[in-house]
Amino acid sequence: MKRAKILIIDDDPVCTGLLLAILGDDYQVITANSGEGGIDVINSQIPDLILLDITMPKVNGYQVLKHLKDDPHQSSIYVIVISSLIENSDKELAFKLGADDYMTKPVVPSALLDKVNKYIHR
Repeated sequence: MKRAKILIIDDDPVCTGLLLAILGDDYQVITANSGEGGIDVINSQIPDLILLDITMPKVNGYQVLKHLKDDPHQSSIYVIVISSLIENSDKELAFKLGADDYMTKPVVPSALLDKVNKYIHR
């Protein structure tokens, strides 16, 4: 059976490594360490799910969300934002731009797996 493809877009190598360790046994995980790199990967490899950080230089997570939701071929990709931003206004903006879910850092592994499984098995 084909493993679902998850794209992690985060400029923090520690966070990326943690997410990879949590998900790597069960899913095909690819990574991008910038918003621009994430958009390039999305355009070439269309993932089933994206784990997206907001706070990145140049192209931030909000801009990646806008790019995704403006493209009819990519707008159905599930996006879980994983961010250190904890204000309600940050969450509201992410949902307004099309995020499906929002988690704050540090990530609880069991909660992440629950959320990922929820979207992958829809």
